[in-house]
Amino acid sequence: MYCPCTEPDRWFRGHNIADTENWIFLGDLNFYRSISDRNRAGGNIQDTLIFNDAIGHLGLVELPLKGRAFTWSNMQSEPLLEQLDWFFTSVNWTVSYPNTQVIPLAKITSDHIPYKVVIDTKIPRASIFRFEKFWAEMSSFQDIVQDSWMQHTHQTDAASVLSTKFKRLRYSLKNWSKQFSNMKTFIANCNTVILHLDALEELRTLYNPEHNLRNILKTHLAALLRSMNTYWNVNHCENRIVRVI
Repeated sequence: MYCPCTEPDRWFRGHNIADTENWIFLGDLNFYRSISDRNRAGGNIQDTLIFNDAIGHLGLVELPLKGRAFTWSNMQSEPLLEQLDWFFTSVNWTVSYPNTQVIPLAKITSDHIPYKVVIDTKIPRASIFRFEKFWAEMSSFQDIVQDSWMQHTHQTDAASVLSTKFKRLRYSLKNWSKQFSNMKTFIANCNTVILHLDALEELRTLYNPEHNLRNILKTHLAALLRSMNTYWNVNHCENRIVRVI
């Protein structure tokens, strides 16, 4: 909504926003919230206090403009920059549309930057690192950890060195663990090859390479099944805990 008057306390306070309603206020309100909302000293502090008081009275939630500190310019060689465009929602809006974003666009003709408001009901899924217990049973786990941990860091203080090493280890383990995303497929493939070798053995004696391959596959399959068993035991216990809580 565009604020048509110069008295935000009257314009804002005249609204009655119920707790269950979704409201969004946006546009050139022609006021700023603090002295840091302009690149030069000055401005009317009294207007700033009145503006903030009106926002607080209605319990509005500010939507930040991504990547920009100011929304208006006087377009001079040494410009005056201010944030005069604002974006507020009701509290209930944040529940109904938790992923609302205000994205700036290129300023072509206007002295105000254009923008678009993206409204979504879903929160982006965070890239959470989760250590799986069965990783420690894999033969290559120790090598991955050692190689990552022994890499040189450029930090000098102990806290920064430790933090960098943990971040690097997390990245290495995430990439290494991608090979286990198709564990069911690996298990099925091992079973298929072993089955064919067993059937072939009924027709003739297996050659040494075939015999050795079957032994390797059986060992590998046993390790995969142990890992799968560990994975499901851990996750099953966690699910039971969540349900109890």
